[in-house]
Amino acid sequence: MKKNKNSKIFLNKAEKIIPGVSGLLGKRPDMYLKDGNWPTYYSRAKGVNIWGLDNKKYYDFSMFSAGTSVLGYADNDVNKASIDAIKSGSISTLNPPEDVELAELLIKEHKWAGGVRFARSGGETMSIAIRLARAFTKKDNILFCGYHGWHDWYLAANHKSKKNLDFQLLPGLKPLGVPKGLSGTIIPFRFNNWEDFEKIIKKNIKNSAAIVIEPCREGFPDRKYLLELKKIAKMNKSILIFDEITSGWRLNSGGAHKIIKVDPDMVIYGKTIANGVPMSAIVGKKKIMACVLKTFVSSVFWTEKIGPASALAFMKKHKKLNIGKKLTLIGKRIKKIWKVAAKANNLDIEISGIDPLASFKIKCENWPATITYFIQEMLKYNILTTDKCYANYKHDNAALKIYEKACFKVFKKISNIQKNGKILEKLEGPIKEMGFNRLTKS
Repeated sequence: MKKNKNSKIFLNKAEKIIPGVSGLLGKRPDMYLKDGNWPTYYSRAKGVNIWGLDNKKYYDFSMFSAGTSVLGYADNDVNKASIDAIKSGSISTLNPPEDVELAELLIKEHKWAGGVRFARSGGETMSIAIRLARAFTKKDNILFCGYHGWHDWYLAANHKSKKNLDFQLLPGLKPLGVPKGLSGTIIPFRFNNWEDFEKIIKKNIKNSAAIVIEPCREGFPDRKYLLELKKIAKMNKSILIFDEITSGWRLNSGGAHKIIKVDPDMVIYGKTIANGVPMSAIVGKKKIMACVLKTFVSSVFWTEKIGPASALAFMKKHKKLNIGKKLTLIGKRIKKIWKVAAKANNLDIEISGIDPLASFKIKCENWPATITYFIQEMLKYNILTTDKCYANYKHDNAALKIYEKACFKVFKKISNIQKNGKILEKLEGPIKEMGFNRLTKS
């Protein structure tokens, strides 16, 4: 494979002075291809396209920057709001009025709520929510299901058992640097699992400040299950928190819980709420949100103007264009591309995830090698991809046809290789990393 020389230079420098190369696990190049075979760095991005440092244009059919930009990269309307905010002074001794307008809009979308607080990333917003839940209930323990960030409160789950987080998203996470005194305060349970409801939630809810769950990720839970979580939380004066950092603004304007019709005590938004501009929000019941006046939650950059101005532009455009419906249709088409391509080439495939957050897995003897080969070969068609594809408004018919054609060709290659079982011989580099546990091994 012809390597991107400019990118390789930057990668070599980064490996020496930036541990892990990227601040996000999902953007480490080894999670895609090793030995510099992944472009790694970009010069610009627009719509569904990304240009490398050599000005080569790629189509993004991956997780689209971890799902931050459902309107496409550098959306004109969001850009204008951002630029106007910068021109008028992105921050000052006074507060931006956009905070108030955005809070009003969020409460209008969540009629059960009475208060809003802002931050600039999903992980820190989740940490604020945990602080507020503990302050309000005066209890320490947290029951949780799903992935909720890198902070101490979450990673402490692995003090009790090093495998507590394995079935949430990332196996092998070590709580190094997290106070051991937090051991036993973070209690995991499995998604939509009635056995865990009986044996874990019922057993621990009395001493728990909150139940934290992603109400939708790989799929929807049983509505009755969420209602029971809400009921047991209320009975024990605990807080029900929905983490919609990933699921928010995918299926509708707001959170997936609006589709399920189960309201939490607090809901958390991040990632795409401002189409890639750093912004996050907690929307919650008034009496719980008022606890920010009793505990200490404060940061200067939660008061800048660019985030809320961009979020306002995004939310208004999202609703006007009914983006949730469009992402669902695009996601269905992506799933169909995989299904038809697999069937045409006699591949046994598993397709999962809600439509806007689709993923696939080909049943084979060596999946790590097979997905590495898929990424490698799709890159030859100038497509950035993996086993997950987050639907995007800019995945138009032309782009989808390019992706479909490439998928059929690469699936055919995989089918032919499976007949002789020599997938490793076709790789142009080592097998990609499959998780955090492998990345941390010496």
